Amino acid sequence: MDLNNRLKKLNNLPEDQAVKSRIYERIQHKKKKGLTIWKEGILLLTTAMIALFLILLPQNSPLPQSANQSIQTIYKYFGGEEGKFFARGSDLYTSVERVNDRKIYNFFQDLTHYVEEGDGRLGNYITDVVVVRDNQEEHYQISDTGMLNIDSGQFFVGTSDMYEEVFQLLYSVNTKPWFLILPLVVIVANLFSASYYKRRKLDNYKPPKQKWWLLLLILSVVFGIFAWATWVGPLYKPLMLVLAVLYGVIIWYNLKRDIQHYAIYKVETIKICIITVALVFVIMTY
Repeated sequence: MDLNNRLKKLNNLPEDQAVKSRIYERIQHKKKKGLTIWKEGILLLTTAMIALFLILLPQNSPLPQSANQSIQTIYKYFGGEEGKFFARGSDLYTSVERVNDRKIYNFFQDLTHYVEEGDGRLGNYITDVVVVRDNQEEHYQISDTGMLNIDSGQFFVGTSDMYEEVFQLLYSVNTKPWFLILPLVVIVANLFSASYYKRRKLDNYKPPKQKWWLLLLILSVVFGIFAWATWVGPLYKPLMLVLAVLYGVIIWYNLKRDIQHYAIYKVETIKICIITVALVFVIMTY
């Protein structure tokens, strides 16, 4: 009984607000400076390093070369426009593909067998082609009516079945549905987080909505990317990967500053990492 009375007396003592404030400040300080944030930062950095490692790996093996073969590589950019050459001599650019068809290599090895110089204009269906010969780039636009050497301005008329076959091969599109993964991942991640908050009854602690300036910044970057791809040409994949990781870091940092509940902080961090990795994957395969 004596112990119960003493406990009642302790419960009736006035609260020391100064002590509570110091404890709260220490908890908040540890929350902001603890190891968890470093772990999440290391996770994002690891994602960036993996993406950089992947882009440095050769995506396609070059064709075996014979003793008299002088062409090292051929690249194509589907859907060109006469007077605007967008292809690049590297598949580290979006929509630029390395060609691995032997018929195309044989065609460009000696054009005089398959085309003849003449006058004319390119047709409506055009593909930009970069031929790397003896470590020097040659630039062509090939269409259904003829082919233009961008460097010299020569126009060639296709006079053989070989020309028609090569044009069809270069104008064909390799379907890449990987871009559909990104919206699917975003939807699934958001549904998972919403379900998690509902099960744990954390609806009152949901993360705040994105700030207007952050949304404006993201929309500006997206518009700039589309404008560049439309009027300037393919986008450099390593730069796109840096922007993708930077996007994840910015979103994560702003959420980290506003979220007060640790469970929500952890879920949102995982969601941002998943979306960033999906974005990196889409860029790598585009």
